[in-house]
Amino acid sequence: MAKTRNQDFLRGTDRDQKRIVNIAAAGVAATVAVVLAATMWVYPTYHEPSGLALNVQVPYVGPGVGTGTKVILHGAEIGEVTGLEKTDPGTVRMSLQLRSGISARLTDDFDLDFRPQNYFGISAVDLIAHPEGNRLVSGSTLDKTPAGDFTMSTMLEKGSVAVDGTLTQSMVTTLNKVVRYTDGLTPLIQSGIILADRVAATQQTMPTELMRRADDILAVLPAFGDQAVDALYNVYNSSYNRRPDGSVGVDDAFMDKTDEGLGLAANSLFGKAGHLLASHGSQLTPVTQLVQAMGDAMPHMLGGGKAPDKLMTLIDRYNAAFRGSNGHKTLSLRIVVDDLPMFATPLALTGIPTAPAGEEHR
Repeated sequence: MAKTRNQDFLRGTDRDQKRIVNIAAAGVAATVAVVLAATMWVYPTYHEPSGLALNVQVPYVGPGVGTGTKVILHGAEIGEVTGLEKTDPGTVRMSLQLRSGISARLTDDFDLDFRPQNYFGISAVDLIAHPEGNRLVSGSTLDKTPAGDFTMSTMLEKGSVAVDGTLTQSMVTTLNKVVRYTDGLTPLIQSGIILADRVAATQQTMPTELMRRADDILAVLPAFGDQAVDALYNVYNSSYNRRPDGSVGVDDAFMDKTDEGLGLAANSLFGKAGHLLASHGSQLTPVTQLVQAMGDAMPHMLGGGKAPDKLMTLIDRYNAAFRGSNGHKTLSLRIVVDDLPMFATPLALTGIPTAPAGEEHR
């Protein structure tokens, strides 16, 4: 007869307890097997990244390119870099995970470069599509040479090298002089701006006024044109443009006589006068010097032009002293006596009001 035992978590005979333990062990083993199978086969299958995996062999990558770097096409994001691995000296394997359906827009004959993704300078892998080539296959490896490194770090580095090579001490000195010369021209430029501003401020007229003035000008243009045509016709139809027989043309005989008269005046009159002055220069010199001396003395004698002005002022004052019509003018005389002590007291007793400040009694 089986012996019955009582334990904390099992009850029954040894056979029953052994059977329960074996069943529990088998269940645990089956559960572990199922979990391991799900972890190794089922989970990767359901969580495998969607899209197209691609490996690209490049001699170098741009600064800032690493795992998680975005892949762009025409500025739009189409994937990311999932890994970088150095396979051989001078060769880097760049693993790309591209979006589904990208093979319809991209073939294996693409080019790539490295450039900023946005204005913040974050590096990205830029793919350049070409119509030639074959359809991309997931898991394939392509050998590519980047078309260039246009990342922000590379541009700053090249700019620093260029500045370091060109911005020498002589260049700095030249720029300093240019800045100083430009600063010296600042007042002149400012004056020009102020002048232009003043001209613009004085030329602000309403369009109606401008149209009115233009209309006034256009109103007199027909009459002006008629008068201009009449003037030209009168010049054309003048006696100087008529021949002796009355036809229109140049009167050659009259012009010849005019030419002879001008020749006589130029040669016989003014020419002889010129010869006379040239031959008697020593006799005429004292006369010209005397005229010059008198001319130089006249402005000083007239007070530099002030004497006539003072004389006219004096004449005006004399004329203002006489009042009345012609033939009955009287002299206006003003005598100031209230400042004299001998007249001040009697005038005060008479009650005559005193003159305001700045005025006198008659």
